[in-house]
Amino acid sequence: MIVAMDLGHPLRVVTPTLDGDVLRVLAQVEAEFTPPEIHRMLGEFSVFGIRKTLVRLTSQGIVLRRSAGNASLYMLNRSHLAAAAIVELATMKEQLLSRLRSELDRWEVPCTHAALFGSAARGDMSSDSDIDLFIVRPRSVEMGDDLWMRQLFDLSRSVRGWTGNDANILEYGESERDAAAQDAVLSSIAEDGIGLHGDPTFLQRWIE
Repeated sequence: MIVAMDLGHPLRVVTPTLDGDVLRVLAQVEAEFTPPEIHRMLGEFSVFGIRKTLVRLTSQGIVLRRSAGNASLYMLNRSHLAAAAIVELATMKEQLLSRLRSELDRWEVPCTHAALFGSAARGDMSSDSDIDLFIVRPRSVEMGDDLWMRQLFDLSRSVRGWTGNDANILEYGESERDAAAQDAVLSSIAEDGIGLHGDPTFLQRWIE
């Protein structure tokens, strides 16, 4: 059984506890943080719970603690044998973007434009969320073209294998500009989507 991924809490793929969320914060930046600072970055849980988690992680050697006056500062111990794996898990969103771009760049029939949108792009997805992809089919390719459809299918299968989440592909033909301009979802994608292929300004110009 494939376990679906939560890009907002990537370490939950290996631990459902607060430990994973604290480690994610520490892994993203080489800096020291107090428990209240981590609390503000997470936007959830209690300072007391975060402090207890940090004490536990420090006792395991994966987190380093330093006193600064009355405050305790914590950072990821990047020399620890487990640190590389933790950083790898904490940056799963960046890795997903890289894989998507690489696969789209290899397409035999290139798309005109592609973007990640929705909860995966915003960073507020859950484990049962889809990976939303917007793809524009070039004018030279007819709807239902066998090779084009196989590329879409292979991309969906890759996303499922990489993340455990289903891919939800919103496809428009480049010649469908008038219909696209009336689609409110595309305005949202133009504002908040993350470009994966093609001119990053294409969508904004296309729907104007």
